[in-house]
Amino acid sequence: MVNVKSYVRITEDKKEAWLYLCAPEGDAQYEKSEIMSYLQHHNVVAGINESHVAAMCKKKIYEREVKIATSEKGDPGRSGWYEFFFNTEKPKPEVRKDGTVDYRSMTLVQNVEEGALLALYHPAVQGRPGRDVTGIFEKANVYKDLRPLTGKGISNEKDANQYYATVSGKIEYDGVNKLSVVKVYEVHGDCDYANNALVDFNGDVIIHGNVEVGVVVKAGKSLTVDGVVESANISAGGDVCLKRGMQGAGKGMIEAGGNVFTEFLEYTNVKAGGSVQSNVILNSKVSAGDTITLTGKKGLIAGGSVHAVMGVSCQNLGNQSEIKTGIHVGVMPEIMERRIAINDQYTKLNQELDDVVASMAKILRVRQQTGELSDQLQDRLLKLRAKKDEVFAKCMEVKKEADAIEMTLLKSREAKVRVNGTVYKGTIIGIDDHLLVVNRDTSFMEYSSQNGIIVGTVVVI
Repeated sequence: MVNVKSYVRITEDKKEAWLYLCAPEGDAQYEKSEIMSYLQHHNVVAGINESHVAAMCKKKIYEREVKIATSEKGDPGRSGWYEFFFNTEKPKPEVRKDGTVDYRSMTLVQNVEEGALLALYHPAVQGRPGRDVTGIFEKANVYKDLRPLTGKGISNEKDANQYYATVSGKIEYDGVNKLSVVKVYEVHGDCDYANNALVDFNGDVIIHGNVEVGVVVKAGKSLTVDGVVESANISAGGDVCLKRGMQGAGKGMIEAGGNVFTEFLEYTNVKAGGSVQSNVILNSKVSAGDTITLTGKKGLIAGGSVHAVMGVSCQNLGNQSEIKTGIHVGVMPEIMERRIAINDQYTKLNQELDDVVASMAKILRVRQQTGELSDQLQDRLLKLRAKKDEVFAKCMEVKKEADAIEMTLLKSREAKVRVNGTVYKGTIIGIDDHLLVVNRDTSFMEYSSQNGIIVGTVVVI
C-alpha cells in the first residue's frame, strides 16, 4: 500500500504530472503495478513514463517530486498543397548588379515539352489529437483537400496527384485551380514583306528575329519579340515584350491590353491598358492605363509626350537642348467630359426604360381586368418587351463604360511624376487638367496636385 503521505501533483494546464513517494512502512518495497494503479486512482492515465515509475520503485527514489507523466502530443496535420515545377510568379526583367535592367533576359512565355511533369499534389494530412495526462483529448485539426487542377493540355490519368503536359506549348496558370498548356505560334526568323508580313494568331506569339517596316503582328494573348522592331504595327490582347526595342520612325504602333516591356522606344506610338516599362523613351507618344516606369542608368524620357493614369517615374526628364517633352498623369480632360456625357446618357436610358415598363404595366392591367387582350394590344405588348430588352442592353453597356471611367478616376487620385535625376528646363508637366512649365533645370523632384495646383517637392534618393 502506498504511504498516505505520498501524493500526485498535476499542473494546472494538465500537461504534466509529478509523483512524490514516501517510503513504504517496514521493509516493504513498491511494485511498478502498484504505482501505476496509484497514478490511475489519481487521474493520471496518459503519457506516463513507465521507465521512471520502474526506476523509482527499484532505486527507492523517495521524498522528492519526479515528473512521471507528460501530455501526449498530437500531430497538427497540414493542408493539401501543390508543388509546381515551373515559375508561378509574374514575369519581370532582370536587374543587373550595376542597377541597369536587362529586358533581353525577360520572357512572357514558359514553354514545356509534352510529357513534362507540371505539378505534384501533396494530399492533406489530418491532425491527430493529443491527450493531457488525465486522458482528455485535444481537438484535432481537420483539413480539406484542394480541388483537382483543371485545364487543357494536362493529364493526371497515371497518378491522380501528378499532372503532366499532354502537348508541347506554353504554361498558363491562374494561381488558383486552372492549369493549361496551350499552343504558341513561333516565328523562327525575321518578319518582313517577303516572310511573315502578316502574323495573326489568337494565342501567344513569339518572334525570334526582327520585325521590319510595314509588318502587322496581332496576338490574341502575349507577344514577345527577340529582335528589333521597326515601323511595324503590333498589337496584343495581353503583354508585349520587346527584348531589344522599337524604332518606329513616327509610324510604328504598339497596342497592348496588358503591359509593355521594352529596352527602348524611339518615334513610336504606344497604348497600353496596363503599365509601360522601358530604359529609354525618345520622341514617342506613350499612353498607359496604370504607370510608366523608366529604369536603368539613363531612365530617360525626352521629346514627345507620355501619359499614365497612376504616375510616371524616371531618372531624367527632357534634355539640355530643351526638346519639347510633355508628361501627363491622372485623368485627361476629355475623360471628364466623357464622364458627364455618359452619366447623362445613362440617366436618359433609365428614364426611357421606366417609361417602357410603365406602358407594359398598363396593358397587363387591362389583361388582368378583362382576362384577354385584343390583337392590337397583344402586338403592342410584344413590341414593348422587345424595346425593354433593347434599352436594358444599352443601359448595361453604358453602365460598364461609366464604371470603367470611375475606376480610372479612382486610380488617378494619387498620381505623381517622380524624377530621380534631372528635370530639364522646358519640360511640361500635367496633372489632370493643370499644367506646369519647368522654367529651370532642377533635380530629384516629385510633382503632385494639391488643391488644384501642381506642387514640386524635393525627394531624398
